[in-house]
This record gives sequence, structure tokens and C-alpha cells, in this order.
Amino acid sequence: MASQLYEERCQKIKDTVNFENKKVTTCYMGQAAPAAHMGVKMKDFAMNPDINIKTTLDYINEINTITSVDCINVGVNGMRSDHSLPMAWLSKIKMPGRELPDDSLWQVVETDILSREDYDVIIKQGFDVVFNRILPQLVDMDEFQETMAYQQKNGQKNAELFIDSNYPAVNSAFASPPFEVLCGGRSMSQFFMDCYKVPDKIEKAIDVMLPGSIAGMLATLNPQYGNGAWVGGWRGASALVSPKIWNRLVWPGMKSMAMALVENNHIATFHLDQCWDRDIERFLEMPVKKSIINTDGMTDLRKARKVLGEHVAIMGDVPSPLLATGTTQEVKDYVNNLIDDIGPTGLFITAGCDAPANTKFENMVAMFQAANDWK
Repeated sequence: MASQLYEERCQKIKDTVNFENKKVTTCYMGQAAPAAHMGVKMKDFAMNPDINIKTTLDYINEINTITSVDCINVGVNGMRSDHSLPMAWLSKIKMPGRELPDDSLWQVVETDILSREDYDVIIKQGFDVVFNRILPQLVDMDEFQETMAYQQKNGQKNAELFIDSNYPAVNSAFASPPFEVLCGGRSMSQFFMDCYKVPDKIEKAIDVMLPGSIAGMLATLNPQYGNGAWVGGWRGASALVSPKIWNRLVWPGMKSMAMALVENNHIATFHLDQCWDRDIERFLEMPVKKSIINTDGMTDLRKARKVLGEHVAIMGDVPSPLLATGTTQEVKDYVNNLIDDIGPTGLFITAGCDAPANTKFENMVAMFQAANDWK
């Protein structure tokens, strides 16, 4: 049974989305940050789910002994990146200790593994036909099946490790909209050309893929651990595509996936990399106080708060360079200024996008200290 502290932190998440929190909510995000500080080789951290989970939990606990960590952005399940990311981006992943040196970070290798003709295959035969053909080219299928079996056997047990440690997750699943999946499979340069040359085919392919994307997202969400899911926005950022493409091929899929979460009483967390300033007002199309924008330091959050008001909560947004190379005072100044300008209600303080692998531990602590000490 969850502790009173765990339940209080779960309630604080809800209160923050509803703009009823009295203090800013501290939220951990750092998929690769724990390894170096905890003295664990990246190859072991990235390839062994049990080591990954234990190292991450120990790292968060160490922070929490110094200053409170209210929640985790997305639940930690130990899923290997070379098995999760190919499903989201149709790209092969180089891993430390395998293709890369032992302490290197995993890397996405993007190629045009999808052909332009595959749009027609998706439209006529469904996405599964293409996905089942491509996945064995991206992963070792024996290892992939072992990973799936591990998650099925240990997923709830591993979630309970964090529940027992009083760290609720805001999100227990992440979903890649069809635009992002196709972009990864075609490669960014080829796909963006396709968006101008064959937009009709892309739109039809997205329409075919979307129901499966929504069903998969809802199926993987674990409301006992985190009642939300990421809806990813990477290559679909306002700064990367024209308004015509964004309005036709990006936003409809993102919005449909987010609405499916809201309609099923879940939180929709828009994970927004790059700059979304141009289209920030479109998030007003979501039901009030049911979603979060989770930005990476490139979107103007002062503008976002001015435009969105108390319609959408904000999660952000301490930049990666600051966490990796800044001083603790610089980190604290950034956080204090951000809360002064857009908080504390409706605000989660966390790393922008994700704390990098070379995050200074003292800077991670400083980020949360500043948030917790703000008055």
C-alpha cells in the first residue's frame, strides 16, 4: 500500500495540472545522468535493466536526501534504448560496449529505411506490414523478445520500487505520433522533401497509422504508477516545419493522441523539443487544465504563460548546457527567475527535455533546491 507521502505527491501532480498547487513541483528527468555520478559504466547502465533501475533510484534518493524530489517526469522501467527507440523512430541505435566505447552515450543512426513507396503499402495494407518487415533490420529479434519478456514479468515490480520510495511518475508511457515515426524511418531530409512532394500520401498514411498509435499508447500506460503519457514533438516543432505542413501533418495527429488521453481521464504531456513559439496558442484547443507542455529551453515560456494563462500547465525547462557546464548559482538564478515570471502555480521544475549524461550532480541538486526554497 502506498504511503501517505506518495499519495500527497500524487495529489501535488494533480494540483499542479489544475493550477491549485501552492509551491512549485519538482520533477526529475535524466535518463542518462545517473551513471557517471554513481560510478557505473554506461554500457552496463544502458544494457542491463536491473542496473539501470537501481542506479537511477539510488541517484534520485541521493538528491532527495538533500532536497525534495516530488515526482518523476516519465516512469523508469529499464527499457533498453536500442529496443524502445526503434519502435518510436524506425531507426537503429548504436549502444555503448557494442558499437561504441564503454562510456559513450547511445546514438540514433537515422537512414532512409522506409522508401517513398512504403506510404502506399501503409495506406493499402496497414502499418504493421511495414513495421514487421523493418523491425528485424533495426534490432536483434532474440534480444528484443527477451526485453519484452522482461518488461512483462518485471514491469509492475519495478514500478513498485519507485512507488515504495515515494516517487510517483507524471507519465508512465510515451508515444511517438505517426509524423515522427515516418520522419525517423525516411530520415529527416528525405521526409521533409516528401512533405512537399507527396503530402497527400503522407496524410493518408498518418490517418491509417493513428488508431494503432493511440491504442498502443493507452495499452502501455500504467495509471497506478503515472496517469499521463508523453505525446512527442521532435521533428514536428514549429521551428522546423512550415505552417502549412504543421497544420496539415503535425498538429492533427498530436492533438488526436492527446485528446484520447484526456477522454480516458489521463494527463496529456506534450514533450516539445526545439522552439514551438509560433504555434503555442494552438494548445488552447485542448480542454482546460488537462495537459502539460514539457519544453527543452528553446520555447519562450514567458510568452507561453502569457498566451496560455491557466489553460495548460508547464514543465521545464532548465537547459542542458546549464546543467552540464554552469555553476550552481547560475542554475539557481535560472530557476528563481523562471518561477518569478511564470510560477509557482501550474509549474513543474525539471531539466529541459532531459538532463544530459554529463550533468553535474551539484547542479541537479541546485535546480531542485532553488525550486523548493523559492518564496
